[in-house]
Amino acid sequence: MTETLNRPAPPLPRPPRRPAAEEPARSPLALGASAALWAALAGLLLVVLPVLLFWATDSRSGTGWVEVVRTAGRFWLVAHGASLDVPGGRYALTPLGLLLVPLWLVARFAGAAAREVPAPRRVGAAVAGAYGLLTMLVAIACTGSEVHVSPVQSLVGGLVVGGTGAAVGLLRPGHLLWHGLGTRTRRLLSSGGAAVALLLAAGALLVGGSLAMHGSRAVDLAGASDPGALGGFALLLTGIALVPNAVVWGVAWLTGPGFAAGVGTSVGPFGYELGPVPALPLLAALPEGGVPEWVAVLVLAVPLLAGAVAGRLVAADLRDDAASWSRTALEAAAVGPVCGVALGVLAWTSGGAVGGARLVELGPSPLAVAAATTATVAVGAVAGALVRRARLLD
Repeated sequence: MTETLNRPAPPLPRPPRRPAAEEPARSPLALGASAALWAALAGLLLVVLPVLLFWATDSRSGTGWVEVVRTAGRFWLVAHGASLDVPGGRYALTPLGLLLVPLWLVARFAGAAAREVPAPRRVGAAVAGAYGLLTMLVAIACTGSEVHVSPVQSLVGGLVVGGTGAAVGLLRPGHLLWHGLGTRTRRLLSSGGAAVALLLAAGALLVGGSLAMHGSRAVDLAGASDPGALGGFALLLTGIALVPNAVVWGVAWLTGPGFAAGVGTSVGPFGYELGPVPALPLLAALPEGGVPEWVAVLVLAVPLLAGAVAGRLVAADLRDDAASWSRTALEAAAVGPVCGVALGVLAWTSGGAVGGARLVELGPSPLAVAAATTATVAVGAVAGALVRRARLLD
């Protein structure tokens, strides 16, 4: 009896564990809107903070911090293709170097958001729509009595930047959506992207070489307005932001149409007419005169070679498909329109107006660049693809 009383009581049964509540899945709309918001905030901070730093270190400035923030917001809107109506004219030159910042941010946030849902296309659409609305709201907040920013134009620019950035983030090689594309589409985009990259590299070499040859003139232009230390740093940042614009103008020169540096001007291998230009050091890379006709004809070898490289990639990718000669030639020729559209869009975004008078026309003609690039790259791509195919069959 004593042993029975001293025996420890059996342990009470534990209540069954409740399954942990699963975290509700977020909708593609919410994920896209959140990605657009974070991308816009990060981009605005990257622009606002340097402008506030310049303002804080400039003892001569009597502008309040609210107006300084609005000015920074206008710079951010200009990077999205919005134009500023200011006293004496309009500023509508998009600095492509600054445009790369929001594109990269949107691509990063959109790509991260798309990994959380099985339908990434909906996330991309949500990112573009929300980002466009945010740019329109910033335009409304940044419009003042002397500077007007069109909300509609800002909305369109935001939709384009948001949509393009989301597409880059979702369609980059290695992403699930990229593998969802057809084999032919991936082949066309890869080969066309290679040709565009080669043309941009050639344009960068042309601009860099010309700027190095005219280094003394660049120094004279930098000191012409006596900007001081702070102004000189701001001028340097402006020049860096406009370097991609100059690269696209270099590609326009290499493909034949050239570009304008003011009303009634033309800078290209087949024609040259240039007047006074603004005191911007980057413009020191402008050539001092035209080139001989034989040099102009040799210049066209650059887009032909870029097309040949793309055509070889197409033929190499088709070697296991037993493709016919005609199919190889047709798929290689399709690289031309892809490059033409891409460089036509870049030419369109790289030009614009800077104030009034003669500087309302800056940059290349988008249609001329698109047509010339399409023709030359297509010819080079077909030739490169057929030569590559012949070697593979040997």
